[in-house]
Amino acid sequence: MSTSSNPIARMWRTILPRRGSVARASDRFQAGVGVFAVLLALAALPVAAGFGSETYVRQQAQSAQQLGERAQATATLLADGPAIAANSRAGVVGNGEPTDATWALADGTRRVGQVVAARGTLKGETVTIWVDRNGNPVDPPLSNAGVVIDAVGVALGLWLGALALLAACYRLTVFSLDRFRLARWQREWFQQQDRKTRS
Repeated sequence: MSTSSNPIARMWRTILPRRGSVARASDRFQAGVGVFAVLLALAALPVAAGFGSETYVRQQAQSAQQLGERAQATATLLADGPAIAANSRAGVVGNGEPTDATWALADGTRRVGQVVAARGTLKGETVTIWVDRNGNPVDPPLSNAGVVIDAVGVALGLWLGALALLAACYRLTVFSLDRFRLARWQREWFQQQDRKTRS
């Protein structure tokens, strides 16, 4: 790639033009705004990473707390789970549904209630569930993979949001400068035409 076609080198020459450069003040201002936007985008990266790190630490503690308060149990279905539903477009559709079941707690006490059973499960089959300290079914605790995914998602989402905002501001600046340059060019053209008609 030649230096003349390198956008960074071209932008640098616009901001700091050499002697005899045809760069206008508006061109230098536009290039300066572009460089400032790039610097802000780079500065936003560690800020977004910091938010992602805080999210990871917070959810890691939440995951550890949930693992300490919840335990796995094996539930035996007392009724068939929901029937398998299918259609020609999506194949098998639908998620599990609450189904009557029984399960044993760590102290040997048996509980009866409803657990989420997958479609097609039958009476007598077993499913793994999570229960709280009172033996009630609860959602599974946050996994390490889920914590990492959430933290990366927060960091990436914030950084992409900052990039989108900076890009929108830069495009608005370019649009305004283009209108200014066009109006100035038209004004100069009319003045030139006026001089020609007078001479």
